[in-house]
Formats: sequence, structure tokens, C-alpha cells
Amino acid sequence: MIEIGHIVAESWVAPEHFHARWCDVETHTEWAPGMEYLRLAEPLAIGARGVMKAKDGPECPFIVSDLVPGLAYQDTLVLDGAELTVRHESHPHGTGSRLELHARMDGPKAAERAAEMAGLDRVLASDLAGLVALVERNATRPS
Repeated sequence: MIEIGHIVAESWVAPEHFHARWCDVETHTEWAPGMEYLRLAEPLAIGARGVMKAKDGPECPFIVSDLVPGLAYQDTLVLDGAELTVRHESHPHGTGSRLELHARMDGPKAAERAAEMAGLDRVLASDLAGLVALVERNATRPS
């Protein structure tokens, strides 16, 4: 296993709003500008399969590899000889949220694929910042 990144952010918005956005995979392109599309072929559940495509990359299959209602959404991208798993977590923090992304690469070609994806941690950090901005823009700040 190769750790690709651990990204943390905080928001005044409640965690369930972020979890709902992660689970609505087809809207990821609204806050992840490097993604062309994500599509699930079946209803959201552990084991659900779909495809995703980065704007400058090939279409790749993915699977929903974990789902904890209100807390975590995790997907695993199936690559040639490796798997990239990104876990998205939203935790209560004060009156808002602490958000965490954990990304790791597994498999016999993990080192090779991780090298090809150098800078992915910065992309994930940018995507998380985009999600926070989107959710905060659409939420009502508590009084």
C-alpha cells in the first residue's frame, strides 16, 4: 500500500451535507473540475460499479468500496495492476464539520501507478476546497 494523500478541511456546515454530495457521484464534476464524468451503473451501495473519466485521461471502472451512512463514502478506481482507493469522511466538529480524504494505491503496480499520478494529493485538496465552497455557498449559515 502506498499512501497518496491525507487531506483535511473544516466547515461550518453540518457533516451530512458533505456526505450527501459525495454519495451523489454524478454531481462530483460540479466541484471537481478535473473530472469529465462519474456514472454509476446501479443504485448506490457497497459493491455498486460505475465508470469515471478525468478530463485528460481514459475512462476507468470504479466500485463503491465502502459506505457508512452520514459518515463515509469510499470508491476504488480499478487501474492496470493497481487500485486507487479514496475514502471521504465527514465528522462533526464543533458546530460544523471536519472533512478528511484518505487516498492510497494498492496492487503489484502500485508504485508505478502512484508515480504516474504524482500531484494527485494537490488535485484532491483542490477538489475538497471546491466542495466546501459549493456546500457553504448553498447552505444557510446558522445564527
